[in-house]
Amino acid sequence: MNERKKGAILSYIQVFLSVVVSMIYVPVLLHFLGQSEYGLYQIVGSFFSYVTVFESCVSAGILRNYCNALGRSDHEEASVTLSMARSIYRFLALLLDFVGIAVIFAFRSFYAASFTTSELNESIAILILLFVNMTFTLQGSVYLTILTGHEKYTFLRILSILMQVIQPLLVILCVSRIPYAVTVSLVIVLLNILTIGIRYGYVTRKLKIRIIKQPKDSRIVKSILGLSAAILLGSIADQIFWKTDQVILGRMFNTVVVVVYSVGSQICSMYMQFGTQISGVFYPKLSVLYQEESGLLKVSDLFIRIGRITFYIILLVLSGFIIFGREFLLLWVGEGYEEAYWVAIIVMLPFSIDLAQNLGLGILQIKGQYGFRAKIYFLSAVLNIVTTVLFTRWIGIVGAALSTGVSMFLTSGLIMNWYFQRKAGLDIKKFWKETAPVIITAVLLTMGALILKQHLKIEPAGSIWKFGAGVLLYTALYAAVMLGIVANQSEKEQFLQIVTSLACTLKRK
Repeated sequence: MNERKKGAILSYIQVFLSVVVSMIYVPVLLHFLGQSEYGLYQIVGSFFSYVTVFESCVSAGILRNYCNALGRSDHEEASVTLSMARSIYRFLALLLDFVGIAVIFAFRSFYAASFTTSELNESIAILILLFVNMTFTLQGSVYLTILTGHEKYTFLRILSILMQVIQPLLVILCVSRIPYAVTVSLVIVLLNILTIGIRYGYVTRKLKIRIIKQPKDSRIVKSILGLSAAILLGSIADQIFWKTDQVILGRMFNTVVVVVYSVGSQICSMYMQFGTQISGVFYPKLSVLYQEESGLLKVSDLFIRIGRITFYIILLVLSGFIIFGREFLLLWVGEGYEEAYWVAIIVMLPFSIDLAQNLGLGILQIKGQYGFRAKIYFLSAVLNIVTTVLFTRWIGIVGAALSTGVSMFLTSGLIMNWYFQRKAGLDIKKFWKETAPVIITAVLLTMGALILKQHLKIEPAGSIWKFGAGVLLYTALYAAVMLGIVANQSEKEQFLQIVTSLACTLKRK
């Protein structure tokens, strides 16, 4: 089994573990912190998220250049790219110090009327810790680029899984003694520094790669910053979609309302993890395929194959949540979060298109066409701010989700599909023709399960065991129908290969 398949499998193990940990972690954290402290942490995190987009955007530009250089076996350009990357990250870290001062003053002014003095002081402390965390992250990002470019997915995923287990355990241990939101931030910062140190050790000792200072190459810097600027615009739009709702709700209402919305938003975040794991391990391969003869045709075929596989996975999650979501929320966070069910579904439905076509974003980056997506998403996101305020006044927090959902459908569902077909050279008609059986089957299974559940008056929320049995039964039915009726021969063979490889691995252990 190659690194990409291992990486994809470990990614889904990580996602599954993330869901399990969240089911335990969030209620326990709510218990120790209380809704006010937990809501405070969510608001500060939402506010700070606008700053974090800078790092992710620059990283994408660097990764594109590095993977392209490796794809051409141009080790000299790869070395220059890393040298330029380190210089750019150092400059951004310095810039971040000045941005931090402005953000802290802006935060204090924005929430002065709705926060108490103690909440404001604690928020500022959290922001300072988050900026410290971001500074270290910037310094270590170049090593993550190296590991991704060399497709060291097994190491990256195992490290992420370990931290995913350690972090909540350590956070719960600390907040049980010091029950404040700032405690959570401090633990996260310390573990992030440890993670960066481990990545650095792997790159320098295992891969024997050292970043050597090279003369400035303006061509590479312009290439990195050109793509990064386009991705930055798109990322700001993404942050508006995902975080502004919470900022607005915190301003219009209070921290308790933000907690309810953030629960629904967290479901969407988990859903996003299920949809992006496969495409995430194929970026280096895209760079190689695109440079081959008939490269665009091969890239388009890969786009369709990954889209089908992604739909298999995310529609299981989406249909399962539609069927069992209310009971899940009741078992997970208790009563008082009923609106979070609708918040999650309203956003997840249109978001499914974006997730299934997530590999298309990498294709646009490689082709240098990402700017269109960034501009469209930014305009849509700005409009979403206005509609969020209006819809929220009319129908409460569900209105904020409805505003986001409609914006996503217009951009991901309509405009981007037109662009993929007409400008990017991807066969979108074939994409929907190939994925339609998966979607239709998932819809029929969902409707059938809902009718059966209503007819038999099944209420799995009465017991976690009954709930688990219901979820497992539906998952088995979904898998049997999809594999038996919808999956093509290649997909069946891949599934069998993965199961066989996992069985052999477990047998050896």
